[in-house]
Amino acid sequence: MTSPKATLITRLQQAKELSVSHRRIADCLIERMAEAAFWGVEELAERSQTSVATVVRFAQKLGYSGFLELRQALVAQAKKQARSGERLLQAPAEAAATLVEVARRDIQNIEQMVASVNESMLEQAVEHLARARHRLILGDGVSSIMAKHLAFLLSMAGFPCLEGSPLDFAYQTANLGPEDLLLALSLPPYSRETLDAAAFAHRRGIPVIAFTDRLRSPLARHADLVLPIQGENLLYSHSIATLSVLAHGIATALAAKDREGSLRKLREADRVARPKFTEG
Repeated sequence: MTSPKATLITRLQQAKELSVSHRRIADCLIERMAEAAFWGVEELAERSQTSVATVVRFAQKLGYSGFLELRQALVAQAKKQARSGERLLQAPAEAAATLVEVARRDIQNIEQMVASVNESMLEQAVEHLARARHRLILGDGVSSIMAKHLAFLLSMAGFPCLEGSPLDFAYQTANLGPEDLLLALSLPPYSRETLDAAAFAHRRGIPVIAFTDRLRSPLARHADLVLPIQGENLLYSHSIATLSVLAHGIATALAAKDREGSLRKLREADRVARPKFTEG
């Protein structure tokens, strides 16, 4: 049961078994949270293509007494986001305090991810990765850094990935088939090359797992499975902490499917790589 003190964002993330119409309202609020604070019940119903009665029932589904209480929560969330925007690039004067603030935000992002990703989503991700013939991972900008980290962890677990190049996303995706898997990472501002490659793969029946900032992002429209990776930070960028935790969880779950085999591969890889390193 949702706590009466839970924020609107938490209630939206933890809401279970939403109907199609309720899902449309939730998506509308998530995508236009700041504007929604100024909407009346009729406007929210119109924008979400539902009815006034459905909006009221949706508010009650989230644990509010009705639309008025939901709107109060929207106003509070909008004010919070506005204050957050003002704090961007305004780190504390002391370096240690800045470190604490960066860590606090990453912990909050990770907690939101954990609340958003359920057992079914993780099981689907593990199954897709385990049975895929080939795995292609795409990411541009900061998503490219995340893609490299994800590819490294999956390889450590015994499930290597081919890292795509933004200049060749289309050609590399064209070589995949229904037995393969496309892992696509994209965050605001979304990479057109990544979106086009995911759309192309989806049309051809190639399974697509999307790692993106929200369940209804432009990339999510072309995915069979969407894994959210929140990343608000002090810079106008996206923290990689959430993706790192999620990737570690997925890779570890994959390795656990064949513990002896995974350990054997890691020992063999360590033996091959050892001459490149020094103890001194």
